[in-house]
Amino acid sequence: MNQRAPVETTFESISPAEFFYRNRQLAGFGNTSQAIYSAVRELVENSLDSCDDAQRLPLIEVQVMSEGGDIIRVCVSDNGTGVPDAHVPQAFAKILYGSKFHNRQRRGTFGLGVTMAVLYGQITTDSPVLVHTKCPDSQGMEYALFIDVETNQPIIESSCSRDRDSDGTSVTLRLRGDLKRAQERILEYLRLTTISTPQAQFLLKTDNAESITFGRWSNSVPSPILTSNPHPRAADLELLRRLAQHNGDKRLQDFLVDSFQKVGTKTSGRFLKFVGFNPTRKVNTLTRDDLSRISSALRKFDGFESPDHKSLSPIGEEDFLVGIRSVFNISSHYYSDRGPSEWQGNPFIIEGVLATGDDFPRSDIPTLYRFANRVPLLYDSSEDVLTKTLKRVNWERYSVDSSVPAALFLHLCSTRVPYKAAGKQSIDTIPEIEAEVVSLLRDLGRRLGRTMRKSEKSLREGKKMREYAKSFRHLAKFGAELAGVDEVPDTNRLVKQLFEVSLDE
Repeated sequence: MNQRAPVETTFESISPAEFFYRNRQLAGFGNTSQAIYSAVRELVENSLDSCDDAQRLPLIEVQVMSEGGDIIRVCVSDNGTGVPDAHVPQAFAKILYGSKFHNRQRRGTFGLGVTMAVLYGQITTDSPVLVHTKCPDSQGMEYALFIDVETNQPIIESSCSRDRDSDGTSVTLRLRGDLKRAQERILEYLRLTTISTPQAQFLLKTDNAESITFGRWSNSVPSPILTSNPHPRAADLELLRRLAQHNGDKRLQDFLVDSFQKVGTKTSGRFLKFVGFNPTRKVNTLTRDDLSRISSALRKFDGFESPDHKSLSPIGEEDFLVGIRSVFNISSHYYSDRGPSEWQGNPFIIEGVLATGDDFPRSDIPTLYRFANRVPLLYDSSEDVLTKTLKRVNWERYSVDSSVPAALFLHLCSTRVPYKAAGKQSIDTIPEIEAEVVSLLRDLGRRLGRTMRKSEKSLREGKKMREYAKSFRHLAKFGAELAGVDEVPDTNRLVKQLFEVSLDE
């Protein structure tokens, strides 16, 4: 009998670039049509965030052109802040590289999306990403970059000074993809983005088509999104350990006040008494067990205020409605919001618009449009907590059925959106978020229901009024004939008075 040689077990580490190279579907690059859409989406998100930082009305130019076969060139240009020269190679050619973590609402998630688009383009076409950028204090620089997959480090193929007329960044990459299938998704994404970011304008150029302009429904720039320290209830053991490493010389009470939001001297004193630590103890004397006790107590202590919501930027009723009315033909609309609330110390606001109009399909439930931190979500809707919650509501109770063309626009903004995967297409089921969505949907449903019932009552009254008017005309005609009068009296005034009295009663 032949005996198999023992299998040798080997262990090795892999870089983040290597991980996403092997598992690119996790980041939204699983097939050729979604890859083009994801690349455009990630580049546009970066551009919009940059324009927000610069407090400018965004002007984003998007080119998606075929270069023969299935090779597609994607170029996105913006008028944002630009990227400092020293950070360009790392920002565009190192997976999971970004600015220091800040507790505020952002479209992107720590430098993953754009570098994933660069990596996908590199492994499918062996082409570098071209980055042309200019900051206020520079003339402009252009880089050609690759990613070293094994080490997750940038490879600078070339760099040179190149003038640029204004501040901003242009990113060009080549990738394999199915442009024909992806084009409608890109159009829908940009169209819906003008709803969540109505101050933005997009110029889109694709194969065999004239440039298409989207947006700029509003000329108001949203207020700057403020940064804040993390909330104590959001501090798990790992975050607490990292904060402690950078603040070792501080007293424990000062450390809590300086590291977390909504924690003053009195609150920190009450918390340390609750957990049983000396306020004057130095942070660098804390053991792992000590940090574990503090982390657990931070989530249990009920003396902390709610998280600061100044780091959030909801669309707002006026801008939300302006965007929806500019994109869709609607006959009625209702806005509502919930929050600020929190999940595990992370603040969030959920807002929504329930609209009716002939642009929407007729169904037993409203058509759902999902947004997270102002980004439209077009994939994986069945896995999303917003979709699941929508289906739980009894819409018939609010007079919504297959005869009513209705749509629901829901926007979740948070310093940390609980996406189900790195592709950022669906929101995970978090009880706190789910509860607020249910309340929001019921509020919108009640508003629509009241209007629908008034409309139905008005239709009934109109039908009854026409029937009475017909009967009164017959009575007047017969009465005139019996009385031998040639002219039939007008009965419209009598019918109107009859229904005015009825309605008053």
